[in-house]
Order: sequence, then structure tokens, then C-alpha cells
Amino acid sequence: MDLYLSGKRVRVTDADLLGEGGEARVYRHAGAALKVFHPATDATAQRVLDQKLQKLAQFPKSLPAPVMSPSELATDKAGRVVGYLMPLVAGAEDFGRLAQRKWRLGVLSNAQLTSLFLSLHGLVDQVHAAQVVIGDFNDGNVLFAGGQPYLIDADSMQFGGFPCPVGHERFLDPRLYGVDLSTAPKFSEGSDWYAYAVLLFQSLLSVHPFGGTHSKFATLLRRAEARHSVMQSDVLVPRLAVPPKVLPDDLLHWFHAVFEKDARQAFPASLLQLAWTKCACGVEHARAVCPECRALGALVTRQVLRAKGRCTARTAFETSGRVIAAAMQGGLRYLAEENGVLRREDGTVIATQLSGSHLRVGLAGPLTWVADGSGRVEKWQGDRLVERTQTGLRGAWPVLATSLAATYRQDQAWLVEQQSGARVGQVLEGQTWLWTGERLGLGFYRAGGLTVAFLLRSGKSGLKQLQGITWSGRIIEADAVFDAKHALLTVVTDSGGKDLVHRWLVDESGAVLGGSVGELRGHGALLNGRVVLATDGGLVALKNDSGVLIEAMQFPDTQPFVSAGDELFPNADGSLFVVGARDITQLTLT
Repeated sequence: MDLYLSGKRVRVTDADLLGEGGEARVYRHAGAALKVFHPATDATAQRVLDQKLQKLAQFPKSLPAPVMSPSELATDKAGRVVGYLMPLVAGAEDFGRLAQRKWRLGVLSNAQLTSLFLSLHGLVDQVHAAQVVIGDFNDGNVLFAGGQPYLIDADSMQFGGFPCPVGHERFLDPRLYGVDLSTAPKFSEGSDWYAYAVLLFQSLLSVHPFGGTHSKFATLLRRAEARHSVMQSDVLVPRLAVPPKVLPDDLLHWFHAVFEKDARQAFPASLLQLAWTKCACGVEHARAVCPECRALGALVTRQVLRAKGRCTARTAFETSGRVIAAAMQGGLRYLAEENGVLRREDGTVIATQLSGSHLRVGLAGPLTWVADGSGRVEKWQGDRLVERTQTGLRGAWPVLATSLAATYRQDQAWLVEQQSGARVGQVLEGQTWLWTGERLGLGFYRAGGLTVAFLLRSGKSGLKQLQGITWSGRIIEADAVFDAKHALLTVVTDSGGKDLVHRWLVDESGAVLGGSVGELRGHGALLNGRVVLATDGGLVALKNDSGVLIEAMQFPDTQPFVSAGDELFPNADGSLFVVGARDITQLTLT
């Protein structure tokens, strides 16, 4: 694509793509980020685009440096404005990561988290002092790197009579539900502080303030409309969530006022002066005494065997650190980190020096593969380092997929099977997602707004391109799981301010057997083509109904033992291993 900056022609390609959303693509260019808007497809989209271009011409100059403001307009050959150049934050993560307990454990402490939110508080104050409202204030539009928060998507901000035309439903003030945001300024400083409170709550407790499940209010939006937060005793809280009682009363009272009483004042920064303590029982809290020990007694330990109705749960492994990776390979295999030491299921220590927030680990029997955000890869045989290599990156994430049968990495534009050295097929540098099971692998990349999804088959060269797999919007997360003859691809996107979950069931020939688009979050598992999901409401089985994956059965007795953030691994005896942030539980249904 050819564009013009200050009258000088520049070229960007899909290899430069940093990300893509519903309204634009963002490319890397000369150490900066170049945002290029999608052409309007209808009259409404054209009106919003015209309004955005007018905003760019009058964008305020007084915003603080951590707001990624337009620095230069980009035009096409005819001189029409089509986007803008802005600073690029290298190695940044979006705030959505903070709510993912599995990711945050061992990466960012509670003290570092609250310090980050103090910095974000000051940044919001500065934006408001410049007579600007953030508006679309969500966990994809706030980045952080090195303890510093940054605001992106600045062209959507509200100022000088220009509205912010969009708002993500998980962060939108419920008082704005059903309001047309594009016609006039509707956001306020109060709605920004509401979004800030949502960000803080979900980052501290790993659950949205209106998350969980409820018998009467079936969805997050219905609970938000009713102001029925997860702090209410009749809401079933996801297993992966941190109990609110670890927070001090004054902070809990503030959250109650915001989410249940519509308080919209500026968040008191003093509430973030939290003193975190790690109790001997393993609970980290910001109270005078441990809420768990006070309630249960200091000597209470977790039951190894628990039951509810038809479900029996056995704790197979538990750590005060974190579970990093797991696989079912002739039995359960896993890698956990505790007190800075990486240890396999048999006690073997993996003494790698690779570390960081973008660590990727693959297990292949006794082998442990470790890759970091610089693309360095290590192969460990037991406790011995036996091989080093390099792989390509998607952003800062290493492209690496391992199983007993094969290990795949990326070498420039090629996928390489490491054990044989064979080139398997060509992919797009910087854009490739990849997973593998024992017989099948699956991946995809985005190019020019099109999705190219492909199947790998162990022992065979070439990539089998998959038809009918596509979506729009920014990718929030993606995952693939396998059985011997099937793969299940799940992609969560932010599309028009709404999180959508896309799923496709694929067979070994590359045929897409069924798919679905909805809001049901949760990792999946496959057993002979049957799909089971781990959700916040418990296990859910899907069935393929004439090419559409629909809910076939719910297992509510499993709700205390699973959550949408858990991974599932079927066992040969019909049970399931549920891999959480700090434990592995074996579930048996009778």
C-alpha cells in the first residue's frame, strides 16, 4: 500500500502490520505506528469517517506524551486524508492482560499493578484537564510498558463538540446503554471514571464487576443494567477469580458505590495506597488480617477430594506459584514455577535463563521447549540443555508449537519442523498464530483483511488451507485444541465494541464441519470430535447441528471446579483434567 507523509511516498505491506480492528489497520513505519482507516462501506460509516477526519484536523496539542496522539496526517495519492502517524510503544501489552490471572502470576505483582493504576490515574487527570474525555476507555485501548500506561486510539476521544462514536460494552457506563453515541458528545469524565473502576476491579480480582453467573440475570449486560454486581452473594463467581474480601473495606465500598449506586466521581487515588501481604496460608491480601485465616482458621488446608452432585473433583497438583504449561501425552505432563524455579511433573528442574512476560513453553514427553520474547528457543532433555535455536515472533510472542510427534518454529517466512529440519510451508512474518496436537496442527495469519487458516499434518509437508474461516475486528485471544482426527479453533474478537467468540470444528482432511459465533467464553477440549467447554457456569457440551455448533448439555455440578480461563485435557478413563492458574483438578462425572 502506497501512502504519503508530508508529500513523500511511503510503502507499507502486510509484513509491517501491527494490528487490525474494525475501523483501521495499524502498520509499523520508521519506528512509529501508521494508522490507516478502512474505506467506508455505507452512509453511516462514511459519516463517522468524515467526522473522524475533521477531528484529526483539530486535534488538541496539549495532551500528555503517554497519549499516542496524531503527529502527522497520512494521505493517498489524491491528497485525501486516510490515516495518521503516531508514536509506537515498543514491547507494550494491553490492559486486558492484567485481568488474565494465568498471565499475570509471576509477571506483575499486586504492588506493581496498583502502582501502574496510580500512573494511569494521573494520566486520566491530565487528559481531563485538557478538556478531553477518553470515551472508548477499554482494556484494548490502554497499553503498558515498563510500568508506564499509554492511551491509544486517540482519534476516538471526545473533545470540542466532537463525539466519541463508539464504546465497548464491557466498559460502557450502563447509563449510556441504548444511546446513539455518534450524533453528539455523550461521554463524560464520570463515564471515564466508571471505565477506570472496571479496569481496576477486573485487574485486581480477575473477574469483571458484572461477571460470574446468575439464575435471573443471564448475561453480563443484564446484570449491569440491574446493577447486580459480582459482589452480591447470589452471583456464582468464576473459580479463577480472586475473592473480593482480599481488598480493604474502603475500596470495596467504593466499588459498591460505583457499580451498584451509580457513583461517578473521580476515583480517590488514596484508595490505591494498598499494603499487600502474603499470608502463610498462600493468600495475598491488602487487609489488616488475612480474610481466609480469620474465616477458616490458620490450619485449614484445601480438601484433596471434593464433590457436588454428580461431579467429583480431585486435586491432582497445587502450587503457591503458577502452572505454566500442561499436556496429555500418555498421562498428564506439566511445568510449574514456584519461587522462581521451573519444575516438571516428575520434579525435574528446568534451569533456563529465558524469562519475561512472553515466555512460551511446549512439552513433548520428557522434553521441554522454552522460547522467549526475543525469539530464542531452548530444548531441554530432562534437566540438560541440549539444543538452542531461534524462531520468528508475532509481536513479542515466539512462534513455537510442540508435541510428541513434531516441533514447529518459524524461520522468516517458513514454518520449519525442528526435529527433521523440513520446511513445512510459507506463512506471513509477524502475523502467524500456531498450535499443534499429536497428529494435527493448526494456524492462521491475517493478510490484507483476509484470514488465511491452515492445517498441518504430522509427517506431511505442506499446509492445507482451510476455507470458510474468517472474521472482522481486533483479535483479543485465540486458541486451538485437538484430538486424533479433529481440531477446534477459537478466536475472540472485539467487533464494534462487543466481544464475539468464533469457533470452528475442522476434520483431518481440512473440512470445516461446523462453526458458531456468540458470547460463550471458555477453552475447549475435543474427544472423538465431541466438544466440551470450560465456562464460568461449568462444563458445557456442544453438538454439531447441520454445520452449527450449539449447546447440547450443561453440567452445573462442575461450576465450582472450572472457569472460562481454565484449560481442559480429556483423560483415557473419561475424566477431565482442569488446568487453572495454580492447580490441576481431575473431574469425574457419574
